[in-house]
Amino acid sequence: MIVEKIVYFESGGRHNTDITLSLAKEKALEKGIKNVIIASVTGFTAERALEIFKDTDIKLTIVSIKGPQFPGFPEDLQRKIGQMGHNFCYASDVKYEFPEVVQDTLRRFCEGLKVCVEVTLIATEMGFIRPKEEVIAIGGTGRLGYEKGGGADTAIIIEAIRSKDFLELETIFGRKEERRKIKEIICKPR
Repeated sequence: MIVEKIVYFESGGRHNTDITLSLAKEKALEKGIKNVIIASVTGFTAERALEIFKDTDIKLTIVSIKGPQFPGFPEDLQRKIGQMGHNFCYASDVKYEFPEVVQDTLRRFCEGLKVCVEVTLIATEMGFIRPKEEVIAIGGTGRLGYEKGGGADTAIIIEAIRSKDFLELETIFGRKEERRKIKEIICKPR
C-alpha cells in the first residue's frame, strides 16, 4: 500500500501557481523524476517554474499555444528557456491525436488534468520525453472562461505515451495495470 498526499485547492487559477510548482518540485525530487512538462500560454508559469526549479537538475519542457485569442509567448523567454538547457515548443509544432470526447472526460475532473495529459502527449510526440518514462505534468484552469483562470493549479505524475497509443488498451487478461498512465495526482482544484 502506498499512502500519498493530494492537495485540493478551493478554487482553480493563477493564485495557485507557486504552490503547484513547489509541490511538483518536491514530488519530483522525492521520486527521482527528471522531467517536468509545463503548460504556459503567456510565459507567467514558465518564468515561475524557471525560478522554482533553478536549483535542481530537473529538465523542464514548456508547451505553449498561439492563436488569435492568445497574446503569444515572449520570444526572449523562449531563448532563455533554451539557453538554460530546457525545452520549448508550441502545441502546433507537432501533430497529435487527442479526441474531444477524451478531453471532455478529463475536464470533468478539472481543466488542468486535461491540459496535463495533452502537454505530455505533445512533449512525447516532439521527442523531448521517452515513452514509458514517468514525468510530472503541470497545467491549469486556463485564462478563457474562468474568473480566476491562468497560471497552474494541477499537477500529476503520468507515464509518457505517444498520442496514437493513448487510447489503445491492452486486452490480455492480467495486464490491466499497464493501462493506467496517470499514476498520481499531486494537486488539483476541488
